[in-house]
Amino acid sequence: LTNLSAGRVAGVFNFRGPNYVVDAACASALSSVEAGVKGLQRHAFDMVVCGGTDSTMFPMNYIMFSKINALSDADSCPFDANAAGFVPGEGCGVLVLKRLADAERDGDNIYALIRGVGSSSDGVSGGLVSPSPAGQALAIRRAFEDSQGHPGSISSLACHGTQPTHGAKVALE
Repeated sequence: LTNLSAGRVAGVFNFRGPNYVVDAACASALSSVEAGVKGLQRHAFDMVVCGGTDSTMFPMNYIMFSKINALSDADSCPFDANAAGFVPGEGCGVLVLKRLADAERDGDNIYALIRGVGSSSDGVSGGLVSPSPAGQALAIRRAFEDSQGHPGSISSLACHGTQPTHGAKVALE
């Protein structure tokens, strides 16, 4: 059962903090990172292991995605006017997060800083695999508010590129 995986990881590593599974479809890994960052900011814990995996490439999933016209019949073209669905894949990614001061104190290798996180549901959009520009802009705006930064200050961005809503433009104020 997938909902037991967090407890099993906590048991293997003898973790004592909260453990739970985040299911936000394609945004699950990023949502787990957001939950980890927010918990560190609240001092709910001093270190967090978060990430995501997708290893559910079963025939029924292909059938369901095919029935809603979510799969691309040609190429995967995220952020392109020619986008027509997605090509599924499997993968896994895990991060260990700490507050910067704690990582420096402990002599940890620091590979990146997360200055802010933000998320949003799309609300009404052009379809299940067609993101809402308003929802995407809200997520970006929330990340900048959380980081107290500005668009020119970012060095990397994690995002979800699927079929665009044709003619839509995202504007940040």
